[in-house]
Amino acid sequence: MTPTRKPQIPVAAANSTALRLGGVPEHFNLPWHLAMESGRLDDLATTWQDHPGGTGEMLAKLESGDIDMVSILTEGTVAAIAAGLDATIVQVYVSSPLQWGVHVPAASAIQSEADLQGRRIAISRFRSGSHLMAYVQADRNGWDLADEQFVVVGGLEGARQSFAEQSTDQFLWDRFMTQPFVDNGEFRRVAVQPTPWPSFVVAVRDDVLLGRTTEVGRIVDAVVSESTGLHDRSGIVDTLTSRYGIEPDGAEAWLDATTFAARGPFDQQIQADTLATLERARFS
Repeated sequence: MTPTRKPQIPVAAANSTALRLGGVPEHFNLPWHLAMESGRLDDLATTWQDHPGGTGEMLAKLESGDIDMVSILTEGTVAAIAAGLDATIVQVYVSSPLQWGVHVPAASAIQSEADLQGRRIAISRFRSGSHLMAYVQADRNGWDLADEQFVVVGGLEGARQSFAEQSTDQFLWDRFMTQPFVDNGEFRRVAVQPTPWPSFVVAVRDDVLLGRTTEVGRIVDAVVSESTGLHDRSGIVDTLTSRYGIEPDGAEAWLDATTFAARGPFDQQIQADTLATLERARFS
């Protein structure tokens, strides 16, 4: 079944000075919504935007000035900052690695990851996490990639369509978000590839960080308070199931595999190590 989504949560009335927050519409960002629902930020003008297109979509909006502060994949953000994006990582959000599932259409003749060399790769956008991790995968397997292998599909729903139309052969995405489509026979997972870095960070446009440091800090404080307490929250499995369509077993497995970072200054060595890995993967 298609994962259900809770309707957009109420936020403070938007105005010209509202801080525009965003992230993917997935379970990883539940603490952001809980922070906004808690009332701790009611005196701040904030809005939340879902970005089903993932990292590439958010990076484009940071560059254009259409969003201020995001929960975003580490690797794409590091690569974009190295390429000149005027943004700063202010906090590790999820310190555990993201478990990227390597998926093929369930009816495909492909039986293992070794069969994927030279195949068509569905990605949400260029310079997105799904694009970057294809290079990390290729580097690990000693493959060369050609630009024509990539097919931009816009996100998870686009990947489902491309599999149904047999226009792509492979899709890398969070294994827990794709589990319903493995269960219903659309996807088959042939491998799992953890990231060699913390999975999510909080990034802020430099002009916003310079001008609104206190507000940014308060938002990060509230989000980290919710995230580090998530595992002990009463009814958390039911909450994940009802909001994101994850089966209870999947919600429990995700909680077991996920560690949220404590509040603290961002360690620049993480950025350097991630960039070094991307350079080895010939992406940066």
